[in-house]
Amino acid sequence: MQAIATLSKSYSHYRSRIKKSRDVLQYARTTSTEEMIFNIQQLVKLKNKKDIIRILRSLTSSSIWLSRSAFSVLKSYLDISSMDNINMNCEKAQEILACVINKRIVDATDQEIFKTIYHEVMHSHLDHGYQSSLKVPKTNVTIVLVSGVFNEIFSTPAFKRGAETLLDKYNIKHIAPTVDGKKGAKDNSLALKKQIELYMANNPEERLWFFCFSKGGVDTLHFLRSKGEKLSSNIIGVSFVATPLMGSDHINNKILKIINMLGKVPETITKKFLGKEIDLIAGELQKSLSKNFRESWFKRNHTLLPSKPFYTAIAFQSDWHNSHIWMILTKAIFRSQKNNDGIVDVENAQFPYYFSGINLGVLKGHHLVGSRSSFYDQEALMKAHLIYLNYKKML
Repeated sequence: MQAIATLSKSYSHYRSRIKKSRDVLQYARTTSTEEMIFNIQQLVKLKNKKDIIRILRSLTSSSIWLSRSAFSVLKSYLDISSMDNINMNCEKAQEILACVINKRIVDATDQEIFKTIYHEVMHSHLDHGYQSSLKVPKTNVTIVLVSGVFNEIFSTPAFKRGAETLLDKYNIKHIAPTVDGKKGAKDNSLALKKQIELYMANNPEERLWFFCFSKGGVDTLHFLRSKGEKLSSNIIGVSFVATPLMGSDHINNKILKIINMLGKVPETITKKFLGKEIDLIAGELQKSLSKNFRESWFKRNHTLLPSKPFYTAIAFQSDWHNSHIWMILTKAIFRSQKNNDGIVDVENAQFPYYFSGINLGVLKGHHLVGSRSSFYDQEALMKAHLIYLNYKKML
């Protein structure tokens, strides 16, 4: 009987894995087809070289996404590994789940609580035969997605795929203010200020929860610092995901120093041949992310950040062989002895001891988990945040 039960469970896991990969393919197929049709129609009309390049890039991105999703389905048919429930045989995890579900206080750290919730949600997504008692709370918050460095190369804002699922299933709204991935925090914080203030003026009843990915969190910090205690009470909190809160040592990498040297093109040359000044190396961007600058800025400004919103931070860690292809390359270029996600060292994505923000710990994942073509379970991460924040009465 035990053997039959084990075999049945393994088969259920096998089917769940195939179904999940098929769902991903269906989403990619539907979205990519719509984008391709639209882009081809636009391509016929366009004459501007810059717009044509943008359209071709979008078409290429959609094609790659669709191809990778199709390959994932084929791969799932060959994967017969079991999906272990990390929480199932852990007494502490079961205690935490019971307390979260029943709204009772539990003797556990914030990291333990969040990780238990996250693993529970993720397993329920992987194993369709498993029913979790955790529920996404009903909430009227609007999620504000703030993307990171060079997000323009992707077709959608970071974590847009996960946010769309929350909208479809739970009617949780989201917006994505425009920030320039090539610019520094000073410019982007001003852009955020204008867009958020306009949105709140047009939607005075909405409560905003910022979900900031990578450098988007740095830009948001500068926006919050500019508002201080005058920040609207409608902004209830900020969650930082893989944000280099304490900067990045990779800015001082030898390869980047060479690029910096080569990138110092005289203004006269750029104006003569291109008709305008250019910043090949995004100097302001590098400055705003450097470890020395960020550590100094945070120490000087943390007491000037608005005190009413909550602040949470999550970091990612990945082994090179488990990373996205681009993250494998960055790990090879930006070699670090410290745990990292391919771009940001874990210790730099956490709040320092002197700040009252909540560090939610470290999860497995690389720095491109926010892109729509990533197979990372964005919905699980966002759900886990909502359940945790609701349990802590922060929503």
